[in-house]
Amino acid sequence: MLRIATTLCALALSPAASAVCTLARGAPTAVAIPSQVIRINADAAADTSTPIAQFDSNAAGQNIGYDACDVGTEYGKQVLYLTGQDATTRIYQTNIPGIGIKLLWNNGSAFGNFPSKSFITFPGGQSVGTFDYSAASFYRIQFFKTANNLRLSNPNGDTVLPAGDIAYNYLMTADPSSFIMKLAIGDISIISTPTCNTDSAKTVDFNDVTPSLLRQGVTRNLNFNITCKSDYGTYSAKASMITSTPSSDGAYIRAKDAGGNLDRLGIKITDGAGKAMKLDGSTSEQKTSITSQGPAEFAWNATLFASSKTAPAGGTFNAKAEVIFDIQ
Repeated sequence: MLRIATTLCALALSPAASAVCTLARGAPTAVAIPSQVIRINADAAADTSTPIAQFDSNAAGQNIGYDACDVGTEYGKQVLYLTGQDATTRIYQTNIPGIGIKLLWNNGSAFGNFPSKSFITFPGGQSVGTFDYSAASFYRIQFFKTANNLRLSNPNGDTVLPAGDIAYNYLMTADPSSFIMKLAIGDISIISTPTCNTDSAKTVDFNDVTPSLLRQGVTRNLNFNITCKSDYGTYSAKASMITSTPSSDGAYIRAKDAGGNLDRLGIKITDGAGKAMKLDGSTSEQKTSITSQGPAEFAWNATLFASSKTAPAGGTFNAKAEVIFDIQ
């Protein structure tokens, strides 16, 4: 059997070639925001309108211009590796639940949100024209507290976002490799400061003190506490004491007697373990692993004694001291 192979050819007529945006000025530009630390108080309320921190990139620094662009050519802005955007607030999730990020791009005169997609138009009904990005263009990132309570673990800084590319502008194709401008960030971390409430001012009343009692020493309780909210789940509280009238060695408070003398009465302070406290802030007692919003309680003692062989003037005496807290 004789077989004849036949090849059929089709010719396609191409329409006139359309204009394609061609880079004519400047070059695609990467800008950056260096590593940053966000600092926040633990009692800061959730607020999606006022940022807790914001940072700007450097500007493009050069005009980036394209010629021979068709009307209707797509351009826009996209994020990289961010998810969970709230459609109302335009805030994306971060690595820390309760902390969100919003991205903005400024074209040199106004801000625009992410993401966006638009199409080129020209005045006067032109079908082909130029399209330019201003040298003044830059990115802004804003961080918001989106929940009242955070769960952090590293007092030296929890990572909100790692370093890397995070956003870009494009023309014609949304492929990140075809960026016109691109934003890279350094590591963004957050540190939260506990917020605390202390007891009101304490008055230690020694009542009436006789010379014989003074020779023995009169001891009264000095109990106080502090309650802190911490985004780390627990906190530690270190307490020390200072006074404006310390003894020369800082071992006691010099009390002023009714005659205005400061060299006849002293008050020693001991901590909950009975350890003598210096009144220059150099010694302290620490309470650790206190549950957030639970009290750190201190049970100190104040002991009034005669600091001189000369009897104090009869009448009311007084002394003042201040407890200093270091919270972590």
